[in-house]
Amino acid sequence: MTDPAARPLLFFDLDDTLVDHRSAEEAAQRETFERCSGLLAGLSFDEWLATYRARNRPLWDAYGRGEITRQVLQHRRFRDPLVALARDPARADEVGDFYLSRYREHWTLNDGAEEALEAASGLGFVGLLSNGFVEQQRGKIARFRLDRWARAVVLSEEVGAMKPDRRIFDAAVDAARLAGAGEGGRRVYVGDSYPHDVAGARAAGWEAILFNPSAIPAPGPVPEVRSLREVGRLLGEA
Repeated sequence: MTDPAARPLLFFDLDDTLVDHRSAEEAAQRETFERCSGLLAGLSFDEWLATYRARNRPLWDAYGRGEITRQVLQHRRFRDPLVALARDPARADEVGDFYLSRYREHWTLNDGAEEALEAASGLGFVGLLSNGFVEQQRGKIARFRLDRWARAVVLSEEVGAMKPDRRIFDAAVDAARLAGAGEGGRRVYVGDSYPHDVAGARAAGWEAILFNPSAIPAPGPVPEVRSLREVGRLLGEA
């Protein structure tokens, strides 16, 4: 029998790794743009989406550093692009509420996600480790029944630290231990972001696999896959 302590910990990111967040975001934003046609009159959808994304990323970074609260992030993620486009910021919460109501309707798994999890479950202890709001991330896990494979779920909002902070990776080791996994094997993290997933995992002493379907050059050498169906092969390599 294989020593449980020697079996690897194999954790996966959710958004834009297992779940196609970017497509869901764009679809929900398109519906939001159409719903708020008066407020956003004179703008193209591409202009609205680009401004939203440009203003949203720094807010998530500030939230991850503990500089703003979740409530401030939720308000400003729509207020800031509205201000940048000279639109009425008083409607930010209304716009944000509608967007979130539509976002969850567009969740889909990335192609090969179930195959990657199935392959991983045959090789070691499978878990999920993700940034993001608890209700959204647990909703995705429930929608796609990812707990068929994942025996531990580690979310930034519950841990109090966001990737690339080492604390969230340490929390994953603790969660795996509580679920009956050992600590003596490899620790591997699969994610789509080099600065958050690869750099964060490595700083915590983990190996990393970069999911890079667009073949964007990585800042440094890293094992990477274009398709999630390739993940099992890399995970199986010693």
